[in-house]
Amino acid sequence: MKDLEIFGFTGVLLKVDLSQDKISFEPINFNYTTDFLGGAGYACRYLIDELDKNIDGLSSQNTIMIMNGPFTLTGAPSSNRFVICSKSPYTGLWGEANCGGTFGPELKRAGFDGIIITGKSDKPVYLQIIDDNVNLFDAGSLWGKGIKETRLKLKELSNLPKAKVLCIGQAGENEVKYANINAEGRSAGRTGMGAIFGSKCLKAIIVKGSSFKSKIYSPQEFKASIKKTLKSILNSNITQILRDMGTSAGVMGAYSLGDLPIKYWSKGEWNGVLDISGENLKKKFLIKNKSCYGCSIGCGRIINIVNKNYEVPLCEGPEYETIAGFGSMILNNDLESISIANDMCNDYGLDTISTSGSISLLFDLFNKGIIDKEQVDNLNLLWGQADSMLRLIKKTAFKDGIGQLLADGSNAIGAKFNISDDKIATVNKLEVPYHDIRFCHGMAITYAFSPRGACHTSADVFKVLRKYVEIDYSSLGIEKVNMNSNNDKMIKGTIILQDYRSIYSSLISCFFANPPPEYMIELINNLLGSNLNIESTKMLGERIFTLKRLFNIKMGITPSNDNIPKILLNPLKEGPLKGSSPDFKKMKRNYYNLRDWN
Repeated sequence: MKDLEIFGFTGVLLKVDLSQDKISFEPINFNYTTDFLGGAGYACRYLIDELDKNIDGLSSQNTIMIMNGPFTLTGAPSSNRFVICSKSPYTGLWGEANCGGTFGPELKRAGFDGIIITGKSDKPVYLQIIDDNVNLFDAGSLWGKGIKETRLKLKELSNLPKAKVLCIGQAGENEVKYANINAEGRSAGRTGMGAIFGSKCLKAIIVKGSSFKSKIYSPQEFKASIKKTLKSILNSNITQILRDMGTSAGVMGAYSLGDLPIKYWSKGEWNGVLDISGENLKKKFLIKNKSCYGCSIGCGRIINIVNKNYEVPLCEGPEYETIAGFGSMILNNDLESISIANDMCNDYGLDTISTSGSISLLFDLFNKGIIDKEQVDNLNLLWGQADSMLRLIKKTAFKDGIGQLLADGSNAIGAKFNISDDKIATVNKLEVPYHDIRFCHGMAITYAFSPRGACHTSADVFKVLRKYVEIDYSSLGIEKVNMNSNNDKMIKGTIILQDYRSIYSSLISCFFANPPPEYMIELINNLLGSNLNIESTKMLGERIFTLKRLFNIKMGITPSNDNIPKILLNPLKEGPLKGSSPDFKKMKRNYYNLRDWN
């Protein structure tokens, strides 16, 4: 690459040592960007030298990074996300939380490719960034407050009404192991990055930038690449669906295919699904769409709920995962309560997938008679009890009563009540997202080999490889297959997608935008002055994915970690997936062979 340091990057990382109250600036390592781009790729290359398996994720020795990618603030379509990476305090493995919104572009506008945070403050603090004027301030008046109030008060306190705020709520302060971090209403959701902020007594980061503009290697060619990439995205049926109903549009489709989990992964049919559909959310609660910075899709929902028991004004609408987790997983067909649950998680700072996964496990154990009311603070956890679900969310955030156990997640619940890990829907301690591997067998590989534990975004096979879905990645070697295939075509496609999505998380681009790979390669080359082609792009993705695997090996994983619990493999007795189950042992063996791993 020619003069890579000039193009796409600011060239500067902000380094904050909370133990020493020390702020410094560090040049970005362009050997790392050449091999791993920015975002999660860069963060992993940096952290693999810094961390080891003996470091507790919540100790002062852990390092957490907030990273932009080279696409940020360049005009590249749907590419203004940022990523937060560390050693996960929840899984002990690679921790990564991807987030949209406006914080990433604002950080880059202030002149930074990312922030490296080390140490631990002896009191609550927040970090203020106004271009290169960076300071730590006392956050005692903000500690104990929810995310919405923190954001408003911090902007008032700083007299920066147009600044962007990244902050934790009470769940992060209380070190709930899957607490998230919120950025202007969007969440960096998984693997407990909010708990790390809480352990370091870092309540928030507020940033206001003004001056930085990315330099482009070939400005006119880059502009032309943007134009045709954007046209491809806008012409996509997926864009139209997401714009109309957001990810909640997926509820009915997932149900009809058998992809929607029901009654803690045990049923294939449920008559309450229409009540929690995207169509119903749009009809009852939708006020308007919401877009991340510079995005033409607008998949976010702003909704309004009028409820006498819960004060919920205009708020973010629930995503597909949240609707499934607080809806079909516990047979709750009350869409209002699901929306309230989403808002509570967003304000406390809780990952909705791990929260709902842990709560739904508790419901399952209660309904099987394994636990009783006395063990769950006298709550009624019969299927569909929405009020009990909402009370459990609050208890989790504050570690109140049974919430103390819930705050440690599903496997901790299993250990407490002597439940086999095979009956718990987690992979490497991370709750499984709500896409059923009995529908798309390739998702078994995605979950088992995802660097951060069960994760549907590390390779969204259920979407990309499915016939009749208009995403064409054939130039990468990805072929459309039957979703119940266990063959090498499915495994090979999953591998290529794992690698390609690793590039997405390093640029950083949104997985909802899926232009032809050739267009993405053109954007990279015209921005950075690189000479990537299809094959070298695939090698780049493989390098990033493999690096995360090496990080996890350093943290102590072995082939036994590459596993799927039996609860996800047990064939259902009714519904579209009746009798279906992936041959995971065979798929795992073939995956190793195709990866050339030993």
